[in-house]
Amino acid sequence: MASEHLEDYLFEEVVITESNAPKFILNGQEVNIWDGDLSHYHSLSVADYIRDSLLEFEKNGIDPFPEIIGKKSEKEMLKNALMSGSNVLFKGMKGYGKTTFSKSIAKLLPEKILAVKGCKINDDPTRPVCFSCKKALMEENEVELTWVGRKWVRILGDPMMTTRQLIGGLSIQKIREGHDIDSPEVFTPGRILKAHRGIAYVDELGAIPSAMQTLLHELLEEKQITTPEGDIIPMRIDTIFISSTNPANYRGTSDIKEPLLDRMEEIFIGPPETLEEEILIGLRNMKLKDGPALPDWHLKILARTVRVARMKDGNKFANRIETEPSCRATIKLFDHVRASALRANRESVMLADYGKNYENIKLGLRSRIELDYEDISKDEVISALVEDAINRTSMEIYSRIPRDEFGGIMEDISSLGVIDVERAEFSEQAHLTSFIESLCSSPVEYNSALEILLETLRRCTGVISKIECGKYEYTGRESIRERET
Repeated sequence: MASEHLEDYLFEEVVITESNAPKFILNGQEVNIWDGDLSHYHSLSVADYIRDSLLEFEKNGIDPFPEIIGKKSEKEMLKNALMSGSNVLFKGMKGYGKTTFSKSIAKLLPEKILAVKGCKINDDPTRPVCFSCKKALMEENEVELTWVGRKWVRILGDPMMTTRQLIGGLSIQKIREGHDIDSPEVFTPGRILKAHRGIAYVDELGAIPSAMQTLLHELLEEKQITTPEGDIIPMRIDTIFISSTNPANYRGTSDIKEPLLDRMEEIFIGPPETLEEEILIGLRNMKLKDGPALPDWHLKILARTVRVARMKDGNKFANRIETEPSCRATIKLFDHVRASALRANRESVMLADYGKNYENIKLGLRSRIELDYEDISKDEVISALVEDAINRTSMEIYSRIPRDEFGGIMEDISSLGVIDVERAEFSEQAHLTSFIESLCSSPVEYNSALEILLETLRRCTGVISKIECGKYEYTGRESIRERET
């Protein structure tokens, strides 16, 4: 390429209009990209596309972030930030939806857009920023286009990250020596440049070295990069920069440079506000979507186990937890008990699926909690959390037993003798059957409902004894008379 045109391609802004455009070829045919449906798929910035989508959702009264359960306040803040074209920093503990939020933002972009075919960063044919596309659009008679899908580029925070990994490799000297702009010796885009015309998501921004943060600061503010060698790279990429970090003083969290923080809007993402939201998140994100039934009482026990672990003032064992479990723990507990029931060929999850000593619960929690110091084991803490969650759920179920039905239910239970909950049949016990049906959402949950009722009565009244997991026996009439009195 002629050296006298070098600065045009490197530093000048190039705008292609219908009057100065080359022929555009799409799928082998010449097209007018300013005419008809194609006009929506170029020229607009990422911020423009997102703003238009948000306004359309607002007009129709639709939540633009349906993947996110709850978080109404956070959604409102995010919509305002995006409407103004701002970059966003999500701050919060791991596993509370920061990445899901960033992916939901990408869904506000069109499913596809037009790009210069062969461009390493999928350049806009009317607003090229890479040197090769500028040259082609300014000098060629014919330029081929292609469709590219919406982009969400994840950049993992890494203390060892290099300029080449984050920004890419560029040698202006090689260009001056006559190498073609497209040559790998001249330019290889890094992760941030690959997010051009999409969403750049930096997962754990604080882990990126300070020198790299300085590059990002310049990129967000000036839309260009100055390399450590002093070369200015005027790659004015179009992206919304979304990043995440854990709260200050969290293990592995480093400081984010203040000038970079000043270019972003911070939104705190915390745990689900309610038990119901926790359960919905768990169900939505399970790997085992199908299989044995997961009755409401088991969903509550498992979700409560995780939530109790976060209750610093509500459980003495939770006070020992330094790193609390996230929603990922809830998801995995749901998966583990359903997997156990599936292996045992059960129609519904039972308490046996927690494991003899809650091994399946420990499996989902051990790697997701850290204790303040090790004078007590994680397994002891987890067992205490499960017991607390079962007790809380049992109290709920106990409160649902109608006062005038209690005696009849107990008479029905006493008539069954020793009860194996997985094999029990109770067609003649009308009071018991009626209450169990009130608990169940389907007939396959009957035996699981019987088990949780017996476990509830054992914990709340003492009139039932547990012989072993899944086997109960009625033991005390006195307690019934006292309850009725």
